[in-house]
Amino acid sequence: MSPDILDEAMEIWFGPQHVSAHGWATKLTLVGDYVVECDPNAGYFHRSAEKVLEFKNFRQGALVLERMCMLEAFLAEYPYVAAVEKIAEIEVPERAKIMRTIMMEMSRLHSIQFWWGQFNAELGFFTMALWPWVDREYSLDAFEELTGSRHTVSYSTPGGVKYDFTEKFMKQLHRAIDRFEDRLPKFRDMQMGSPTFRARTKDIGLYHYKQGLKWGLSGPPIKACGVPMDLRKDDPDPNLAYDMVDFEIPITENPEYPGSSDALDRMEQRFKEAEVAVDIIKQLLPQLPESGPIIDPKARAKANRLPEGEAYARVEGTRGVTSLWLKTLDKAQTAYRAKIRGPCIASYYALKDLVPGSKFADFIVIFGSLDPYPGWWDR
Repeated sequence: MSPDILDEAMEIWFGPQHVSAHGWATKLTLVGDYVVECDPNAGYFHRSAEKVLEFKNFRQGALVLERMCMLEAFLAEYPYVAAVEKIAEIEVPERAKIMRTIMMEMSRLHSIQFWWGQFNAELGFFTMALWPWVDREYSLDAFEELTGSRHTVSYSTPGGVKYDFTEKFMKQLHRAIDRFEDRLPKFRDMQMGSPTFRARTKDIGLYHYKQGLKWGLSGPPIKACGVPMDLRKDDPDPNLAYDMVDFEIPITENPEYPGSSDALDRMEQRFKEAEVAVDIIKQLLPQLPESGPIIDPKARAKANRLPEGEAYARVEGTRGVTSLWLKTLDKAQTAYRAKIRGPCIASYYALKDLVPGSKFADFIVIFGSLDPYPGWWDR
């Protein structure tokens, strides 16, 4: 940056107090209406989750992860549970595999519904801000009926799941899915057919998939570039039921900039992600056995004290790949060390390269289109 430009530059902080900053604090250097430097600063949301895991037994640890991103709690808790199952060599009944997968996809749907409302509110589209949030209540009602909680669900546990599907829950589940399928065409027409929304998002925050992979992006931010990268297909977990369904990895392709995505593409990608989530649920429900165990009867004893070992587990979350490395000592009741990598560390620090050159008014469009969640970085 030349000295002449620096003389005209002004530094401002976007967050952590700003409602659209979600707890982040990003320092922007402006020259006129344009951002010339972007300096992401995490740390304002830090809760020492990795250290907390060293003081929780192996049936409690998943609760810490789901609080790191309550919007996708069924997905967030899973890597810890999967790592414990690997070290303890715990078997998972078939019913539990299917139930886990159904609830993970419901969690994905709910998180996308929340993001639609949040992103549109940040851009000033208040009709589309409120409508998805009304519909997410149907998903939350189902979560509450199943687990007793609307966000901190505590559902998966080493060896299976904690709660069986009841008749009332199944009604709530079908009600949420039917509501979504009925409303999706209206949402899509209202959102993607809006000239104002398209003007605010088209060609904004454009990047190529090669740059996205260099940043470490995964999930919708990379699939919106046309890259079919998805753990559900690429590396299906044996303790989940993705190998029991037939689905295509959702991708979005930009005809003007092949291999790239802008904020508009990333909105379209979220529509496709939600559609695939519902399709997976609808394929799994008829395959769910009417009876059978929902947890390995030996799991509690095996998870009480783990042998010495280490395991790495991951899941295709709503915002990208969420992973956890767990190390235990012999006859341990708590983790010796845990390392969590959420997807949003990559999407947040991508702003350092992605934002400079854009207008200040477009910063929140770029920021929001990547769907970063502070709990996944400030762990």
